[in-house]
Amino acid sequence: MESNATFRESLGYAEDELQSMTICEVVAADRASIDANIRRVLEQRNPSVGQRKYVRKDGTLLDVEVSASVIVRDGKRTLVDVAHDVTERARMQALLEERVATLSRIAADVVLELPMEDTLNALSWSAVRATTAVACLIALIDDEEAHLARAHGVPEGYEMDGATSTNREAIRSHKPVLYRNASQSFYPHGPWDSVYVVPLLSRGKALGAIDFAYPPGQEPGEEEKVFLGAVADQAAVAVENARLFSDARGKAALEERQRLARELHDSVSQALYGITLGVETARELLPDNPEDAAEPLEYAVTLAEAGMTEMHALTFELRPESLEKEGLVAALEKQAAAIQARHGIPVETAFGEEPDAPLETNESIYRIAQEALHNTVKHARAANVKIKLARDSEGITPEVSDDGVGFDTSGDFPGHLGLKSMRERASRQGGTLEIVSGTRKGVRILARVPSE
Repeated sequence: MESNATFRESLGYAEDELQSMTICEVVAADRASIDANIRRVLEQRNPSVGQRKYVRKDGTLLDVEVSASVIVRDGKRTLVDVAHDVTERARMQALLEERVATLSRIAADVVLELPMEDTLNALSWSAVRATTAVACLIALIDDEEAHLARAHGVPEGYEMDGATSTNREAIRSHKPVLYRNASQSFYPHGPWDSVYVVPLLSRGKALGAIDFAYPPGQEPGEEEKVFLGAVADQAAVAVENARLFSDARGKAALEERQRLARELHDSVSQALYGITLGVETARELLPDNPEDAAEPLEYAVTLAEAGMTEMHALTFELRPESLEKEGLVAALEKQAAAIQARHGIPVETAFGEEPDAPLETNESIYRIAQEALHNTVKHARAANVKIKLARDSEGITPEVSDDGVGFDTSGDFPGHLGLKSMRERASRQGGTLEIVSGTRKGVRILARVPSE
């Protein structure tokens, strides 16, 4: 194989080395693909342009654009390849594709109810992957002070106090700031030199800033600055969403505890009143008719047992960490007992063994069943309720059914917000929720949740 000096220099071979080699040893493709391409060029007798990867002598790959044609030389048909180094163009194309994918991933994360830590971890990793920066540090404002929240690409044990110093100007001015020679001031002895700081802005308010760190001799170009601005915009939305989700969860938790407090007060007050009434009646009967005192005493004992069951169920709801200690089956059994004690509705259960699933999965299943039972008691006017828990290779299937009035699932109906909540819980675990009902046909709620 003959070649010119530029070709040899690009691949790192000497002239005599290439003369003893074939095209198959240079092109990074399988033999069948190379042979097929050569046949197409020979048959068409027209130039063929395409992008390939050539193998350098050191094993690294070189992106080239190849124009192949056939000429007659010394009376023989000769295949001629003209290759242009397009490594930089290919790198920029790959970087552009990675940036588009990065923005898509961040946008997808924004709409999910993810913890802020997870969102920022994914964002900082993606930002470094899609830019020429070697590190990304995210600082958020808390109590009017910036605190480092997440970082990627930072050496283990490295002091990062500079992350809150560099972003003050960007936060104050609401504009990006480029710091050169940052290792001499903000980041002493750091593995980078230039730092580009972009504020996180939401509705005119600064939520923090992102530091993008670059090694000595490098800094972001104009196109990269535009991309980093888009990343910061997405990050600001993610931070704002995470805080709103957190506030919403806090409000929902407060409302739930207030509801439980009301139920605890009502149920315990009723039980104590009934117990007091039964004991007073028995005390009046004991002197003259002791045999008649047995019935009111039995009534008081029944109320006491029902009150204890109610207390256990409500205490479990107030302390969901008990789910980890006692298990999902025990939690569902307490719910069933509470429904029977509180509302006098017979509850048939079929749970089997404790499912082997993460705590988060078990809690979602428990809350789905709890909401389904709440809807049954409130709207179904059912005489009987069934709770089942099935397991197979695909996951866990909780099922709650009743023989109540039912409803038209295609229209608006009481309890539809609770069903929406159940669907969302199942969806967050990668599962589904099925509702089967009809007027006067009862309700069957079936969730399918992966166990891993």
